[in-house]
Amino acid sequence: MNITDKIIEKAIKELKTLVSIPSYEDCTEIQEYLKDRLSYIPLKKQFIPKKVNGKRQYNLVYLPKDKPILINTHTDTVPPIDMENPFTLRKQGNRLIGRGTADTKGLIASLIVALDLFKENYPDKEIPVSLAFTVDEENHTALGSLKLLEIADNITHAIVLEPTYGKICTKQMGTYEFEINVITPSCHASEFEKFDNPVKEAFKFINDIEKNLNRAVNIINFQSGWEYYAIPKIAKVLAEIKVFENEDINNIEYKLKNLTFNHKHEIEIAPVDVESFLNLADEKITNLLSLAYEKAINQKPNFGIMPSWTDASNLYKKNIKSVIFGFSSLKDAHTEREYITTEEIEKMIKILYSFFSILIQPQP
Repeated sequence: MNITDKIIEKAIKELKTLVSIPSYEDCTEIQEYLKDRLSYIPLKKQFIPKKVNGKRQYNLVYLPKDKPILINTHTDTVPPIDMENPFTLRKQGNRLIGRGTADTKGLIASLIVALDLFKENYPDKEIPVSLAFTVDEENHTALGSLKLLEIADNITHAIVLEPTYGKICTKQMGTYEFEINVITPSCHASEFEKFDNPVKEAFKFINDIEKNLNRAVNIINFQSGWEYYAIPKIAKVLAEIKVFENEDINNIEYKLKNLTFNHKHEIEIAPVDVESFLNLADEKITNLLSLAYEKAINQKPNFGIMPSWTDASNLYKKNIKSVIFGFSSLKDAHTEREYITTEEIEKMIKILYSFFSILIQPQP
């Protein structure tokens, strides 16, 4: 498929519109836009048990019984955080910057244009995939993809669009999120050298975890201190570690608990959210996407492990075989640097269009 400059400009214009619609809390506006924009596809609303500002939140789905392969992505983003002008698409060189450009509005814009191209070139053909634009993915609840399972009986395989640097991810890293409370006696702050500060003790404990479990600890939140001139009594940490393939989570918990006994101060540790390492894909979906990739850009794809939780986790519960895939930089998502490049959008359009074209051919 020859992707012209005009098609790229169309995708950039689409991305500009998507970025201009805030969707970090209430997703009704962006869902309404997508339903209208893709009016040639009979997308249906699937309400989830969540309201924002009195508005019921919902997925947009197209799930015909004869389309067992699903393209799924989420339409919610993280909040602006410290990004300036987050809802105005800015161009710096080949980078398109704005909240959600990488995760996942740049991928949605590419999908829309690929669907348009397919419909223009095959006006008598139905869209050859099922579609699900889910919400609430950026929250721990992930109610969108969880609710989707109730009506996804026809789905056997899925491509979950997420920023993976263009790698086809057939596996997803596990995570063990936990709370640490380090409790020590307080004292007058002028005599601080005579007592152990819970902040310092917390960091000692974190170092012990890294040494004994042979992996880095991600500190998500750290709370301690007060306005009084006294050593604080407690340090509270929300942290996480990665869970690797074939690891026993019970063994991780056992090791963490044992480490608390090696410290002279009271340390409380409790799990918050636990996700196992997942082998998501099978040969069928992996080979189909790989073939589409090779046909589209004349090179073999790279494969990888998705380090972040995605909606593929919920699809896994229904034995839906999934790959996670999308161009753009995961490490820059959720930051003020978030971007997708024009080249990545072009590749994404080509590969998705190639995938659709393969599916309308007789399958072995």
